[in-house]
Amino acid sequence: MGKTAAQAKMPAPAIPVEVTDESFDNLVIRSGMPVLLEFYSPECMHCQKMAKVVVALASELSGKVPVVRVNVLENALTPERYEVGAIPAFFLINGGLVLHKAVGAMSKGRLKKELGLGA
Repeated sequence: MGKTAAQAKMPAPAIPVEVTDESFDNLVIRSGMPVLLEFYSPECMHCQKMAKVVVALASELSGKVPVVRVNVLENALTPERYEVGAIPAFFLINGGLVLHKAVGAMSKGRLKKELGLGA
């Protein structure tokens, strides 16, 4: 079975992909696969600490689970949709449904465990 148009647009690259409120549904909800979603702010110290972890996870999950980022300062609708109250916030979602959630700075192993991606 071939990929849908949305799947072709989100091939689970080896780096985190920035998405916006406008591109979110097309690139994430309609991806046809689980997506690791990070809500962050470039001004947030804990978000800055997690940047290397997010990049490492994107590389590790390349080809399996896309890793996307939403800047909460530039995109208000998507964080509101997922009731993000603190950042960094991480969600494993599939078709818009939250499978797992984690909030705050943590090690890559702990983040993977909290999001159901192994240890």
